[in-house]
Amino acid sequence: MKLFFTAKILDIEGSRLVSLVVCLVLAALTPPTFADNTVKLRILVVTTGGVAEDMGFAYIKPFLEEMGVPYDVLNVRTQDLTVASLSTSQTGPGCNVEDEGCVGNYNGIILTDSDLSPAFTPSEWDILHNYERNFGVREAVLSGWPATYKDSRPPHGVYLDYGLVYSSSGDDYEGRWSVSAAYNKEVFEYVNQANSLPVTNFAFAGNPRNDAAGPRDGSVPRVEPLLRTEKGEALVSIVRYMTPARSKPVREVMISTITNAAFLIHSQVLAYEFINWVTQGVFVGGRRIHMATHVDDLFLRSLVWDTALKASNPANSYRLSGADVNNAVSKQLAFRAAHPLAGAFKLDFAFNGAGAVVYPKAATLIANLKDDLVAAVVVNKRNFRFINHTFSHATLDKARARSDAPCDYATLNTVAAIKAEILRNRVVWGLLGLPDRGENDRVLLSGEHSGLKDHKCTVKPALHRDMFDVQADDTEFDAGGANPLFLEAAAKAGVRYLGADSTQPAQNVEQFITQYEDGSPADRLLLPRWPTDIFFNVTNPMQLEDEYNYLYHGRFVEVGQDPCDVPQALCSRRNYAEILVAEADLAVRHMLTLKKWPHFFHQANLARYDEEGSTLQFDWLNAVFAGYEELLTLPVKNIPYYLIGDRTAARLNAKSAVIHGTWDRANDHVTLSADKSIPSLAVTGISGGELYGGQFVREVAIGNTPRKFSIDRALTK
Repeated sequence: MKLFFTAKILDIEGSRLVSLVVCLVLAALTPPTFADNTVKLRILVVTTGGVAEDMGFAYIKPFLEEMGVPYDVLNVRTQDLTVASLSTSQTGPGCNVEDEGCVGNYNGIILTDSDLSPAFTPSEWDILHNYERNFGVREAVLSGWPATYKDSRPPHGVYLDYGLVYSSSGDDYEGRWSVSAAYNKEVFEYVNQANSLPVTNFAFAGNPRNDAAGPRDGSVPRVEPLLRTEKGEALVSIVRYMTPARSKPVREVMISTITNAAFLIHSQVLAYEFINWVTQGVFVGGRRIHMATHVDDLFLRSLVWDTALKASNPANSYRLSGADVNNAVSKQLAFRAAHPLAGAFKLDFAFNGAGAVVYPKAATLIANLKDDLVAAVVVNKRNFRFINHTFSHATLDKARARSDAPCDYATLNTVAAIKAEILRNRVVWGLLGLPDRGENDRVLLSGEHSGLKDHKCTVKPALHRDMFDVQADDTEFDAGGANPLFLEAAAKAGVRYLGADSTQPAQNVEQFITQYEDGSPADRLLLPRWPTDIFFNVTNPMQLEDEYNYLYHGRFVEVGQDPCDVPQALCSRRNYAEILVAEADLAVRHMLTLKKWPHFFHQANLARYDEEGSTLQFDWLNAVFAGYEELLTLPVKNIPYYLIGDRTAARLNAKSAVIHGTWDRANDHVTLSADKSIPSLAVTGISGGELYGGQFVREVAIGNTPRKFSIDRALTK
């Protein structure tokens, strides 16, 4: 049975009078301040369905999970909100805030829709609002029109009122930031408020009503817009519910009247604040923006695109020179200077040692320090990071028995041979004196990401990104396509993390590899990487333009198709500048997911193509950061691949645990424990962490024994 709040509100000829009874009730229930109760560090997400039905839930869920924020879901279609679900005491679920030992189950409430209609009843709204008021918990509304709703049943009162009136609607607004000084250290402090935020999907715009009317609990909404239209209408606002008896709000809500979805860039910019706002900046989890770029195949040659053949030409190849490496050092320094948010950014070279030794087939390897490229890499090694990409870039896919169709490419078919590919590259690492080999031994990038799917030993000539085209008979990673010999060899070599291609099915998720037996008690961890359309076989803008436009436009025209009718094709050609804009937009979207996944390129992309030392690689990086800086002011983390592996493993470990966190706001500390050991758990808003984007984010070790941490929300820093 659903509960119903019975405060009396009389409606006489359109004017709303609060009875003496209600006044007395409100006085008796005047909530304590935000520092007088205890809440669990957990968010309640109230949805109108699952991720397939509720776009708002599909939007916010990946951010919660990437950040590691514990949350519960209440689906209003199938579940009722009850008092018992919102608080707990030593005697059981459901308690009053005044009761000794009463703990609120959530330190934040997120609604995916403003009215949750029609499944959420007035009595449930009252239960929710009472909880927020009594436990000092904030609410965020992701989307919807904030209408004022009257209950058709007694006691005939407004049960939902966001304090806004309709002004306009549309799908093309230029949002202007208007965060007041009162909130500038707490709300959207990470955005570049000097620039507008384009809103590119349907939105309602409203104006603050700020009159004496309000919901039936006797409070009055006071609206403070944070993001406005060009005309000054509100798109995102804080609503503070005030009563005459209190100088502080009895409730606080952040409401967006913008349609939000995971694929919209304005939504990606806004997402963090919905979470940060409702938790008051104290939560399990953490937020950082990352960018790493891997340059594959160092010391090898890349085939080069032939504008006449419209394919890679086996007769034409490019290998970096010493001058290219020296130029890369200069361009990297210039990139850092132009983009301070990039910090001490370094390129990551995924190298193949066979191209850096005198005789690759020798039992004893000798570094070829007379080679122009090798010598330049050794001299400049501290300016870059390095990744083991196997010794010879061998294909590590499943080999075929003689009775099967023969391979049209060479494969390694024993554990010993594959392990030697890994270990011999480590030998070259030592011969060249490259930095941090010991740390990097736990990460491996196979040639062409081979060994993670079965190509059935046949391939087609590559046009662009990969050596292998996708074929109908390929067996993917999750369907048994990985090579068990490769996984076993990696385990025996002490490799913990394997690079993967995010465009391949089942390789686009960070995962411990549990479905294959590799002979080790521990599981390898798959680390996805993002490809780009700066193709492996191009060294200059002319080649890139030609290949890009052929792949996405020209080849369809050749066969009489209209590219406008083909998904993912282009109706018209793009020039180099337009390609960079499109690529930068995609990369910025990747960054705003908060994922740590690197973007990968190839050694030919680092070739100098003009007298100014320009390269495709740094043209891309500069375009990406220019686009990023239009939106955000957060420093961008650039960490090595092995550390991405460590932090991903820690996040997945924490995700599989039951974490207990409470915020004692009377004593201003957080208590944390878990049902298993978590060596590294990100927590925001406690003292002793890294100051990032105006907040402290700290990595702590927890287990079965509760640990206390003092609060520091860094609002005065």
